[in-house]
Amino acid sequence: MESQSQYFPDAFYRVTIKGLCVRDGKVLLIRESEEYGGKDHWELPGGGLDFGEDIYTGFNRETEEEMGLKISKISRRPMYLWTHRFENRRNIDWFYSLIVAYRIEFEHLNFTPTPECEEIRFFSKEEILELAPRGQLTDFPNIFNPEDFIDDF
Repeated sequence: MESQSQYFPDAFYRVTIKGLCVRDGKVLLIRESEEYGGKDHWELPGGGLDFGEDIYTGFNRETEEEMGLKISKISRRPMYLWTHRFENRRNIDWFYSLIVAYRIEFEHLNFTPTPECEEIRFFSKEEILELAPRGQLTDFPNIFNPEDFIDDF
C-alpha cells in the first residue's frame, strides 16, 4: 500500500459528516443513484465538508441536497468515528476520508427522490450486513450498536 499521495500532504483526510437517524434499533440509509454510488449502493445520509465549512452547515447542506429533508436535531458530539480509503475517486489515485457520525432527527421523512438519492429505508444491523456494505459503509456494521440509541438526546 502506498503511504504518500501526490495530491495531499501525508496527514490529509477529507472530513465526511454522516447522520445516524435510529428508530427501533434500525438506522436510516439512503440508496444513492447509480450516477453517484453505483447500482444498489446504500449509504448513511451526509457527505464531505466543503473547504472552510463548519460541521452543522455542511451537514445540513448535504442532507438538503441529497434528500430534500431538513434536520430538526443533531447531537452535540459525534457518536462514531472511522476512516475509509477511497481508490480512483474524484480523479485521484487514492485518499482517506475521516467519517464523523452524529445522531440526528429529521423534521419529517416525507422524502421525494432526488438525482443523488433514490430511496430511504431503515435497516437493522443484520440487514446492513446482508447488503454487503461497501464504500464508507463498509466498517459501519462493526461499529453500530443499537443500544447506543436507546436514550433520547
